[in-house]
Amino acid sequence: MTTVQRRDDSTQRAIPLPPAVVWKRLAPLIAAPGRRRMRLWNPATDKFSDTAQRTDRLPARPAALYLYTRNRTQLLWLDFDAKRYGRAAVETDMAAAAQWITDCGGVVVADRSTSGGGHLMCPLAIGTTASRDEMAALVRLLAARLPTLDITPNTNAETGCMTPPGSPCREGGYRQLCGTLDAAIEAFTTRSQPDLLPRLYMLLGALKETRHTNPAPERTVETYTEGHDDHRRLAVPYTRTDPLPAVVANYAAHGTLDSARPTWQSNHEARMSVVTQAVARGHSVASLRTMIAADGPWHNGLGKAYLRYHHRADEALARDVTKAFTWLATNVLKSSPPRHKRKYSPGGQQGPRGVHELRAWLANATAWADREFAGKRYRWTVHAVFQGLAFHAAVAGEHRAGSWLVGVGGRALSLATGLLSEDTVWRVLADVRERPGAPLLLVRRHVGLEADVYALTRQNVVSTNAHAVERCRIEAVHEAWAVLGHRLRRIYELVTHHGMTRKRDVYAAAAVPRATGDVMVQDLLVAGLISVTGHGTVGPGAESLDAVAQRHQLGEIRSARLQKHHAERVSWRRWLREREQLRSSGSQTCDHDVAASVMSGERPALIDDYDAWLESVMATGPPTDLYSIERDAIDMIADLLGGRIIAV
Repeated sequence: MTTVQRRDDSTQRAIPLPPAVVWKRLAPLIAAPGRRRMRLWNPATDKFSDTAQRTDRLPARPAALYLYTRNRTQLLWLDFDAKRYGRAAVETDMAAAAQWITDCGGVVVADRSTSGGGHLMCPLAIGTTASRDEMAALVRLLAARLPTLDITPNTNAETGCMTPPGSPCREGGYRQLCGTLDAAIEAFTTRSQPDLLPRLYMLLGALKETRHTNPAPERTVETYTEGHDDHRRLAVPYTRTDPLPAVVANYAAHGTLDSARPTWQSNHEARMSVVTQAVARGHSVASLRTMIAADGPWHNGLGKAYLRYHHRADEALARDVTKAFTWLATNVLKSSPPRHKRKYSPGGQQGPRGVHELRAWLANATAWADREFAGKRYRWTVHAVFQGLAFHAAVAGEHRAGSWLVGVGGRALSLATGLLSEDTVWRVLADVRERPGAPLLLVRRHVGLEADVYALTRQNVVSTNAHAVERCRIEAVHEAWAVLGHRLRRIYELVTHHGMTRKRDVYAAAAVPRATGDVMVQDLLVAGLISVTGHGTVGPGAESLDAVAQRHQLGEIRSARLQKHHAERVSWRRWLREREQLRSSGSQTCDHDVAASVMSGERPALIDDYDAWLESVMATGPPTDLYSIERDAIDMIADLLGGRIIAV
């Protein structure tokens, strides 16, 4: 299948777009955020065992893009293989999967390979991700119903990858996009509905909670419901209003499974899918009892499914409804209630924030980093560290002699830099403070429990732009940038915090070339953080950084890091305390032994050892009776001033 994009005016024949164009336009939208590399097929191993930097240029060999970033993905990507069952089976399975995904609110982009296989790509909702465990559970359910589905790439968070449209195929030729390129770009930009995955689980009749998900307490279920006993139902704001999916409605009314490709493997799954879908649309035990009664519309379908329970049929119905309430509250309503979507004004308070002196330092430090690390992605990491230092200076620093002094350790600073790792923070600090003209000066190394102290200096004035000072905000870096990428933060803040709309002005203020800026804007558009407002202009989007952080469970990551930091500090304090105790006890024991030996008239063994040491050094130099004093002085310098012994 080829992708029809334009027509020759003279012949009116369909002309497919070159694979290079398809790759350039779609690969950045499909690739997992933050994964700038791709895997290449190696003919010697017949595997995707080589890696290379992902670029807009079409690779010469088959190339695959990673699915996961930090164990989470923004894309439901299904791989259908024709080797075992043939091309016709692939077409049947892809059609069934596409129909199910579409019925559940998803958008689908498909492609075909020269071998007869195919891919279905369904971008999850803006700001929504799924863990590897969730995705693995879902594809296993689908694979049980779709024989040609290969789940291997979806089950490996580190190396799981697939070839996108436009990529060369191992058998020759290129992967052909189904449909138009504009439609594919639209799908990856607007994306699916937020409750796609829970609705897929309901459709498949699998209501087990995914791994690492805690059951919702009863009070959580009550939060979303109204009424009592048999008349308990979902509260109106959380009730769905769309019709039942076709396969669900067919089973509810007639009790027949999907004959072309069964969505469920048993009547139990079909029954639970109908009950859960009905509860999501406002049904209660009482209303379902009416629906399956002898004169009800679902008597011949759902009603017959409960006949096997005989006199306990009503009890089984009540049990299934309770299970549906619990599952909906745990997996759907807490994360994305369909009737409670609201627009968000990104950025909160607009304009500058913080004292002028710190904003002036941050503006100058950012300009220095732009010049020092021009053309390198490393500068975005340096920006985050400078932002974290300015924030700590504002909340716990000291302004002295025209400069700010701030004592902060790498662990605490990592939390203020958007969850950069501690090692990254330490490396940046060690690198920057040694560079000539750096806006950072180490004035005192850590001593005991005291952290390093830095002076935020402006002895090297790089920028005197007053507008740059006004565009600085003294605040911690948001955790969401750990997922989105710190390189996007500056453009986002210029648009949302400072009201810049013309793209060329944003690129100039962010000190990025146009091509790089366009890629960044595209990534922000996909994330929903900004929106296109006109030709060459952008504005704030409907998504928020808080929502992105919540969907990626970054709050839990931050809490886990805080707990780790606490444990490390406890261990450090214990080590310092034990060292001090060893020193004190060792000195007292030594003095007591010497005094006891002198009073008894015996020559202390310690003195014999000391005399032997003096004899051993007589041949190389004069004896040093002040050795112990020097050793104590060296220890004092190391403890109090952070000194180190250097071999020369």
